[in-house]
Amino acid sequence: MKPVTTMALTVFALLIASCWWFHQRYDMQKQRADSALLLLAQQKSELKNLVQRQKAVAGLDAHYSEELTHARLTIENLQRDVAAGARRLRISATCHTVPGSTSASSLDDAAAPGLTDAAQRDYFRLRERIETSNKQLAGLQEYIRNQCLINP
Repeated sequence: MKPVTTMALTVFALLIASCWWFHQRYDMQKQRADSALLLLAQQKSELKNLVQRQKAVAGLDAHYSEELTHARLTIENLQRDVAAGARRLRISATCHTVPGSTSASSLDDAAAPGLTDAAQRDYFRLRERIETSNKQLAGLQEYIRNQCLINP
């Protein structure tokens, strides 16, 4: 063979080898780009899901916080009304007679039974705590149903 033909074949072989090498590199980079785009799409979807769930949790929190505030206001209004005398606090109670009392009935014996101020405050505090516990429990149950038991 002539040296020019050998040189042309060598250049052609090198050209073919470089085209093959660049094609392999192109395919590898394309696969990396495709996998990066797929990962990006998955992360966008997860982020959208997280934002949606955070909004749902914020909505639950706002709803139950509003209910709790309403319950507290109702109890405070009732407490003010009882203190002002607009409403009466009634409890089912039985008054026992004092044993060994042989004296005649007096005006003091005719007074209606009532709660002390401390007992009245304790009653309203207990009602407030019961309402708070109920609202917190309802909110947590709703959170578990809507956020923890769903498949992401």
